[in-house]
Amino acid sequence: MAITEKIISAATLGLALTQAASAADLPVKAAALPPPIVDWSGVYVGVHVGYGGGMNDWWINDPREPTVDYAANGVLAGAQIGINKQIANFVFGLELDGSWANIRGSQRLRLGFPFFGDVTSTTTSRIDALTTVAGRAGLAADRWFAFTKFGLAGAWETHTSNAAGDFGFGAFSTSLSGREYRWAPLIGFGAEYALGGNWSVKAEYDYLHFGTRQVGMSGSTTSAGVTTPVAGDVPIAQDSIHLIKLGANYRPGEVAADPKYPPVKTASGTNWTGGFVGVQAGYGLGRESRHQDPSPLPGSGSFDTSGWLAGFDGGVNVQSGALVFGVEGEWMWTGIQGSRSSAFPLFGAAATNDLSTSIDWLAIASGRAGFVVGDRLLVYGKAGVAIANESHAFNGAASFGAVSQSMAVQGKIVHSGGVIGAGLEYALAGNWSLKGEYDFIRMINQHTSQSGSFNQTGFPAAGAAANSWITQDLHLFKLGVNYHFNPLPGAVTARY
Repeated sequence: MAITEKIISAATLGLALTQAASAADLPVKAAALPPPIVDWSGVYVGVHVGYGGGMNDWWINDPREPTVDYAANGVLAGAQIGINKQIANFVFGLELDGSWANIRGSQRLRLGFPFFGDVTSTTTSRIDALTTVAGRAGLAADRWFAFTKFGLAGAWETHTSNAAGDFGFGAFSTSLSGREYRWAPLIGFGAEYALGGNWSVKAEYDYLHFGTRQVGMSGSTTSAGVTTPVAGDVPIAQDSIHLIKLGANYRPGEVAADPKYPPVKTASGTNWTGGFVGVQAGYGLGRESRHQDPSPLPGSGSFDTSGWLAGFDGGVNVQSGALVFGVEGEWMWTGIQGSRSSAFPLFGAAATNDLSTSIDWLAIASGRAGFVVGDRLLVYGKAGVAIANESHAFNGAASFGAVSQSMAVQGKIVHSGGVIGAGLEYALAGNWSLKGEYDFIRMINQHTSQSGSFNQTGFPAAGAAANSWITQDLHLFKLGVNYHFNPLPGAVTARY
């Protein structure tokens, strides 16, 4: 429904909100609205489906093996049970859920050297199941409940590694596998909408940080026709796992407003409560720092990035008096890219290297909180998690008299980081609004691997790989238009 021409002043929030409403010159009407039709208090059960993904990093800082870094993704489905308690507009609760998952990824890596043979390896990781226990807290108005959540997540995982090749000493093959269970802190954002009867539907985003853990692996190696059992610990990192869930909940018993909290008066202005979708476009500026692993080696350096961005957003706002709390998800295609070329002496020879990067898409999940000014303006701040799909390349060359060498490698990563921002949104006539926003993103220091080829005069091409640590800062400037599905066209209400 339309974003209307009404805004609320809370009747009993206290002196702070009273002063805010007064400062905004909000006229107060004498008429009272009926109480909200939904109270979220009580026990609920439900089901969910979703999609998840993140990065896996093997053998970080382990001199025995080259590091492999790759993205994993896949589906999940499960069930949840929880309990809520609503006091005025504030809702808090506890939720436990479990999911079957098939979040899987692998990387095939070929290594070699012109004087010897080469080896090809394939590593695979899969999250088989997930469980989470988390507290939820947020604001409710009409049929909407927007929340944040904090808790713990556990994952059951399976890892395998298979390698085969010949380094000039005879063919060999190795096969290893291992299973593990690991815990991680969890943060998330979401919104739930009450349907008719006892049902509600929800959407949420969760971020899990598992970190690095030594995983026991066992298997066998075969060389010269002799098979030998092998076992050992492998350091595997999962710094960022992202989950998106859609679900439905059933609450036993009727849902009704809590009679202890009477209706409050209305105030003129725009009602921001409800769901919204929109489009946005803008420009991004940033800086990438790349350090070869081990460092220092050719292929390290910092350079600027810039480019356009455009995409869509959607979310839910809940308004209580002059305060507005919400959750938002964004997806943007980008042309943000950058490169650097350099030349330097290497053992008396001339050497060059070229670094390049591009961000193919960028996603943001965030919570928003702000206040209304006058009848139509919303001022807000935001904080959350950013996810970028990035491509990185390194090309190097050197000449030693008549002998020349070159290496060309490239790779992709899913890069995660934190985002903070601020913006203004102005309500137009009908259901539309305009917004302007600035976001700052700090990406974590992500380990990456790139693969390709190595060439040297007089020898056939061989497989090559390079590892690097990559950090990135981004400044985003965005303009957008939102369409609001507003369930309260008459006025803004609050329960205190």
